[in-house]
Amino acid sequence: MAIASVEESALAERLRNFRRHLHQHPELSLEEVQTTASIVEFLRDSGIEVLSSNLPTGTFALVRGKRPGPCVAIRTDIDALPIVEQTGLPYASTIEGKMHACGHDFHTASVLGAAWLAQQWADSEESFAGSILFVFQPAEEVGAGAKQVVASGVLQEQGVRCIFGEHNNPLLERGYIGVKSGPLMGSVDDFRIVVRGTGGHAAIPQTSVDPILVAAHLVTGLQSLVSRNVSPLHSAVVTVGQLHAGTARNIIPEEAVLEGTVRTLQPENRELLEERLKTLAFSTAAAFGASAEVDYERQLPVTESDEAMAAIVLEAAQHVVGVDAVVEAMPTLGGEDFSIYGEHLPSCFFWVGTGKPDGSSRGWHHPQFDVDEAQMLVASKIFVEAARRALVHFSK
Repeated sequence: MAIASVEESALAERLRNFRRHLHQHPELSLEEVQTTASIVEFLRDSGIEVLSSNLPTGTFALVRGKRPGPCVAIRTDIDALPIVEQTGLPYASTIEGKMHACGHDFHTASVLGAAWLAQQWADSEESFAGSILFVFQPAEEVGAGAKQVVASGVLQEQGVRCIFGEHNNPLLERGYIGVKSGPLMGSVDDFRIVVRGTGGHAAIPQTSVDPILVAAHLVTGLQSLVSRNVSPLHSAVVTVGQLHAGTARNIIPEEAVLEGTVRTLQPENRELLEERLKTLAFSTAAAFGASAEVDYERQLPVTESDEAMAAIVLEAAQHVVGVDAVVEAMPTLGGEDFSIYGEHLPSCFFWVGTGKPDGSSRGWHHPQFDVDEAQMLVASKIFVEAARRALVHFSK
């Protein structure tokens, strides 16, 4: 659906102002009360139907065409991070220790733009058959929001057939869109290994079982899980982020604790790495006369794009920005709870390039992170064009 240049300019300014308002007032996961209120206000001021929700934060909106038909969904995340902002922007966070350092303010504004465009389309003579559900999801950063949305039943109630999502990407130059079918973001699993030995005096180690020594062997041994168990053509990483042990330099402690994360793009490697990590922990501890306890938690599955939905987004992006500005998306082992939707519906997650041409843009979760606001309306248009094509696809 085409819009007049004057309307487009006004919408772009409105989205920019909204994004900056959110940026100044960031709220952490499950605390997005005022964020939700601002979203609802924008929707109602735009004449868009806001659905009742049983979620404590976040909301849903529905744009109905003039004829019955399938329902497709568009999702954004809305939460911020516990980071002290250092951008120096005139609209920097006004809340100490909280910042939109992953661009969820960008995502929210672009999906609000998509909702506005969809409502204009629905009210026009060219109105569509079906409906578009807009999901303003809380708590992405803690991996809880998508599960809440699914549990709320809204996707089933509206008969949603597919769902689309985006993420800004500072590693992709602004003006480019990244799309691919298959894995795009890694699964996320967390582990905690407690090594139990026998404490004693550091000067007489033969009377003790040193858990720090066992932990040190585990830190290095865990790196072999990927290098010697996963195909070099696949992607996976095992990182130990914490190692805690001891109270004094001359005491061998009773235990040592390691915590870390496991990421991969292949579900089969997810199974393999969990199995091998546990085996390595138990056997290494036993070899030194110690014992190990492993707590392994699966957090998020691989974020994968359905082939048919990826083709729809590819065509939509090419329609909006041109064939030359759409590239194959580069995967990352960062996690994203959009993956939860993919377990229930055909889905597609795509990159919106926001990086500076010289490559100097700060990455996600950096205190100087920023986005290119001009790309928000671009994303809005791609979402609506993808929804249009998906409605046709599911009407056949």
